[in-house]
Amino acid sequence: MRKFFTKLFSATVVAFAFSTVAQAEDLSGKSWADIEAQAKREGKVTVSVWYLQPQFRGFVKEFENKYGIKVKVPEGTQDGNINKLIAEKNLEKGKMDVIALNADRVANVANRDILASLKQLPNFEKLNHFLQGVELGETSVGYWGNQTGFAYDPLRIKENELPQSWQDVEKYIRENPKKFGYSDPNGGSSGNAFIQRALVYVNGDYDYRTEKIDEGQIAAWKKTWAWFNERKDALIRTASNADSLTRLNDGELIIVSAWQDHLFSLQKQGAITERLKFYVPEFGMPGGGNVLTIAKNAPNPAASMLFVHWITLPETQQKLSQEFGVRPLDSESGKKDTLFFSTPWRKAEMEYFTKEVISR
Repeated sequence: MRKFFTKLFSATVVAFAFSTVAQAEDLSGKSWADIEAQAKREGKVTVSVWYLQPQFRGFVKEFENKYGIKVKVPEGTQDGNINKLIAEKNLEKGKMDVIALNADRVANVANRDILASLKQLPNFEKLNHFLQGVELGETSVGYWGNQTGFAYDPLRIKENELPQSWQDVEKYIRENPKKFGYSDPNGGSSGNAFIQRALVYVNGDYDYRTEKIDEGQIAAWKKTWAWFNERKDALIRTASNADSLTRLNDGELIIVSAWQDHLFSLQKQGAITERLKFYVPEFGMPGGGNVLTIAKNAPNPAASMLFVHWITLPETQQKLSQEFGVRPLDSESGKKDTLFFSTPWRKAEMEYFTKEVISR
């Protein structure tokens, strides 16, 4: 009989322990104070970003110091992180906590039912929910606002001479051959930004945010491809975003299509001179950004939630801006942006530009 009660007691303890763990994994119904307390008990969180990992590791030390929670920022690509997240979908507990995504990848990932709801964030309604033309829903929030535009060397062109309209750009290229650069779209998306603006201003405005491409409109793009081919001896197509800025830094180019945060980051690293400047011309250049999500089976769900809360706070957003040159995001951000093409149109743009311009 004693042996029976001993086994019964042991089984009860195990069941209670399992129940406690199961409840701990489910944050619904918990107060924010309870979530924060659980986060500190978890004591760690993995944050998967695909860019600037060394600098990001330094930036998150403030979170570690504030909450006593260790942050791991592993190496990896965006596609690699997404594939890992999908591969771990059926595990009761995966290895991924917080995952950064480009805004235009959100819908495809969210549709797989692998992301947790973020609605328990105490400031959820004040956060960014529309970025790069994408309604983010409740499983992701914007945290990194980026902007394309033109980087230039102020020692070689005066501010009042900077091209502002599309006609100004055409005039500058004509009068300053081989001094304006844009990246191959296959090697850098600042090149995509410039090519997409050319499609709008040479071909005429069109709704490129739909999820279905129009073959008739793509056929009409030949007008824009002719625009590039006619200027092949005056325009410089670089290998990548970094190549554009390196050649600007070296004095070969005077103006290049660029990302603001990329320029700022290279300057902070000392890779290029701090005198280079950035501006968005009046005809507009696409803006966008990246979001944070949490794996539905995250091993550290509370610490993940606390991290997303911290990095989306207005004061942290300001610090991100100071450290990386990004624009702070809130509920109003993204609504007035010049938008990148949707993914189907962007893929078509890259394919046909490669075929009709690069390959000729």
